[in-house]
Amino acid sequence: MSDETKFWRYSVPPEKGQGWGIFLLDSTGMFAAVTDYGNYVFKWTHHGKDDFRKFVIDVSSSPDYLLEKVAPHGEVYDGQETKKHVRETILQHRRDRSLSKDEARTEWELLDEYDLSEEGNFPLWYHNTSLCDAFEMAKRTYPRSMRSFAEKLMPRLATMIREEMEREGRCCNAEA
Repeated sequence: MSDETKFWRYSVPPEKGQGWGIFLLDSTGMFAAVTDYGNYVFKWTHHGKDDFRKFVIDVSSSPDYLLEKVAPHGEVYDGQETKKHVRETILQHRRDRSLSKDEARTEWELLDEYDLSEEGNFPLWYHNTSLCDAFEMAKRTYPRSMRSFAEKLMPRLATMIREEMEREGRCCNAEA
């Protein structure tokens, strides 16, 4: 492998007025994206491929892994999913009889008292619940813009890279 660093620039045009991005990659594993879904950067020093573009193709089909790397502090509290998870936990504990009918009712009422759709109410609920591992029930997710970047824009980038590599006569499947 050459010691010379190779650079690639890709411009993904918008579809229906949105979803554009300018991507810069280099052979050392540097990834940078300026998009209408936000700006992202990361460097994979050990990506395990002979061509970093192959890795980018692979990572484009793993949105959660990608976002964990390029947006590590991007997750936000998801009140609806948290509330849903707590309700499911109460029901499960009732089914497996680890909560009595009265205990389950108390937990359900506590859930109604503290509206978990608001992140600020979660600590209040947490300090009053008797459910085990309650702190771990808070659900987090990436905002829609970050999800759109990973789930809509990255596959389009992968298609561009794949087509470029095919024109170059280079294999670009997941195992290469």
